[in-house]
Order: sequence, then C-alpha cells, then structure tokens
Amino acid sequence: MEKFFELFKHDLKTQRLELRILEPTLENAELVWNVLKNENPDDFKYAPMVKNGILPRTQSETFQMMQTHAQWCIDGVGWYVFYNNNLIGYQRIHFWPGNRTIQCADVWFLKKYWGQGFNQEVHRKIEEIAFERLHANRIRRQCIKDNTHSFKSIKKSGFHLDGQERQSFRNPDGVFMDMCLFSKLASEYEKKH
Repeated sequence: MEKFFELFKHDLKTQRLELRILEPTLENAELVWNVLKNENPDDFKYAPMVKNGILPRTQSETFQMMQTHAQWCIDGVGWYVFYNNNLIGYQRIHFWPGNRTIQCADVWFLKKYWGQGFNQEVHRKIEEIAFERLHANRIRRQCIKDNTHSFKSIKKSGFHLDGQERQSFRNPDGVFMDMCLFSKLASEYEKKH
C-alpha cells in the first residue's frame, strides 16, 4: 500500500493537464465553488457532488463536499483536473493491493470540456503509473448505463465491458439504475512512447 501512495499521492502532469490534490480548505472550496456555481446541475446528475439533484449551492457546501471526498481518499487519491490553470474536472482512484487493481471513481468534467480527450489523457497517465511502475493487474472503471457520454469515453480508452450491475446506483430522485463495469488488464495495456 505504501508504494501506491508513493507513486500516486501527489500532483501529476500530462501533456495538457495538471492533476492537483486540493486539500479541503476554505480557499480551495472558494476556487471549486467559483467554477461550479454557474454550471447546470443536469450536466452532473451522475457525479458524486450532486446531492438530491443539486450541486453545492454555497462555498460552505462546497467545503463540506471537499471534506467528504478527502475522507473517501483514505485508501486512494483524488485529483482536481486543471487545463491552462483552470479547474475543469475531478478524478478519484483507489488501489486494492490484494488483487492489484486500480479502481477509478467519481470522474466529472465541465460540459464545455467534454469531447476533447481530457478523460482519456488522465487515464493514460493513470495506466502508465499503474501498469509500468506499480505493476497493477487491472484497472476498473464504471458508469451508469444511461450515461452515454461516459460509456463512449471509457470504451474509446480501450476498456472492456465486463458486465452490468443491476440497479446498483440510486439517482437523487430515488430511481435505481444499472451500473456498467469495465476493465483493462495489464496484458491489454499498450505502452505509449
């Protein structure tokens, strides 16, 4: 487990992006709040920060959300994704050492940045570290069955659809939805030079 934190528990850079760990402080909450406050909650209906169908409504609620996410990262890491020094998204991962699996969770990007390959770029960096340095066996990703944008993005990244968990996600409106499960094995990883 220590090797995991050593390789992942810090800021990372990709070709176009910076993945930053933001501590839950009032200053950082203001930064995140200023990005989210004018966004359409419908664009985040599958994201973990939406509570009862509503994005955080204040800097204080954003701070509480960041504290919760930090608690979820006890056995993992959560990065806020920046492009040209602007916050555009979030990605959290966990490592299960027993089966050498990286679990990707809670991914979101602002809608105006969809379709630009940023999600794939983040995951190429995660794959590089996971497979080349951590010697993980697999990376696991998931998305709600109805989230066609995420489904296409994950497939485009070369992940295999393993199956579906029936009614394993509950929407803020109380409706249960199916979760699609994907994986990429170390043997399927193609090293990019």
